[in-house]
Amino acid sequence: MIYCAVCQRCMQGQYNHGAAYYRCRFPQEYALANEVEHPRNVYLREDALTDPLDEWLASAFTPDHLDQTITAMCDAQPTDTTPQTAAAQATIAACDAKLAQYRAALDAGADPALVTGWITKARPNGHEPKLIFKRPSRPSRAG
Repeated sequence: MIYCAVCQRCMQGQYNHGAAYYRCRFPQEYALANEVEHPRNVYLREDALTDPLDEWLASAFTPDHLDQTITAMCDAQPTDTTPQTAAAQATIAACDAKLAQYRAALDAGADPALVTGWITKARPNGHEPKLIFKRPSRPSRAG
């Protein structure tokens, strides 16, 4: 989503003379009623946005920047968890611990058929745990 820097409304995509643009059309009567100084139309040519973005992405994912980029992406993730995600994460951790034990048992010469039965029992309700994620919230429109 691209938002207008003047009014914080979502801009619309459109083509004009064969080029892609983002446009914010703010009717004059809305501007007057909301006391916003806003041009009738604000245009942002898409390539003015995507070309620098493509260059940044290409540099951020080069082998010498990859670790730094991944760390920054992980650090940017929300840290608040819901009870559902915490329970799912605990279930996954418990299953991972059991699988590590089972792998060690196989390495030590345990019967593969027996270990397969253990793995089946380790799964909650016979299914793999599913994490529940919240849909990302929309950016604030407050100025």
